[in-house]
Amino acid sequence: MGITLDADLYLLCSMFNINYRKLSDEYSGLSVEEIMKKEAKQGNTAAANFDASILGNPVKFIELFGLQNCGNKYAILSNMNEYDLKELLPLLNQADLVAGLNFFTKDKLIDLIGGLPIEQLVKLTFEMFSPEQLMQYMPEDQLNKVLTSPDMDKDLEIKYLQTLKPEILAQMLEAATGQPVSGSQDVGLDGKADFNVENLMKQISELPDDKFREAMMGIPLANKQNFVLKMAKENPKIFQLFDASAYTNIIDHRRNKEDIVKASIVIKHAQLVEMIKELPRDLTAVVLTQIDTKKFADVLLKSFKNIISQIIAG
Repeated sequence: MGITLDADLYLLCSMFNINYRKLSDEYSGLSVEEIMKKEAKQGNTAAANFDASILGNPVKFIELFGLQNCGNKYAILSNMNEYDLKELLPLLNQADLVAGLNFFTKDKLIDLIGGLPIEQLVKLTFEMFSPEQLMQYMPEDQLNKVLTSPDMDKDLEIKYLQTLKPEILAQMLEAATGQPVSGSQDVGLDGKADFNVENLMKQISELPDDKFREAMMGIPLANKQNFVLKMAKENPKIFQLFDASAYTNIIDHRRNKEDIVKASIVIKHAQLVEMIKELPRDLTAVVLTQIDTKKFADVLLKSFKNIISQIIAG
């Protein structure tokens, strides 16, 4: 069965010395293959050498079969199996792969970005939110997860603890030990308890690991958000300690599908290819109509002899 394309009949006449009236009358309804065979029998040497002149020349192949036309590309692509279509996806450029994401529902898109490597998910998120916004929206259980993570640098935490008010440090220490902090009953001239910051820091830093983690969770939420933000700005890998679901939930509730698609330009090419592979076969073919025409012709002539035969027989 052939693949019917909108071939350039004027070019066919010109390239193979065929009278156009003959083409429109005698050869009406015939495939290119059938026309070439009839012409070859009549001594048309150009037609006899059709395979060599067209199938060995991607430029002529493109011109004759109108491969720059998306409709012709789709006619070819829709005759390919699912495996072959997926094999062609890496030939698409970044922007065309991103455009293909529009065929997914928002729910499916959220599911797909949730499967990205965490560093790419973080990068995608920061195309839509500032670090300050992200920290504002991040649930407290996620902040606690980061603060108590075994991958967290304790020395970095201690460094930024010194930026907290003494009253907060005392509150943290009391939360971890269950004991009032020494000196907390002393009241300064401003009416507030007067704490020895160096002593508080020493006590917190010397806490056993489990109690240190309890102390970190004792930071009030508003201060906790800023505390984590400061550390993450010094060490951006901290952003990778949040769960992927925390990012996708924030994106899902605060951004629409168009925002997600637009931001996806920062996703690596190979990952975008894997995402587009989730589309049904017919939609994959539609996305692939944007493939560079020269690349498409090259790969057809090199690897799809069966498809070429169907085109010629169309």
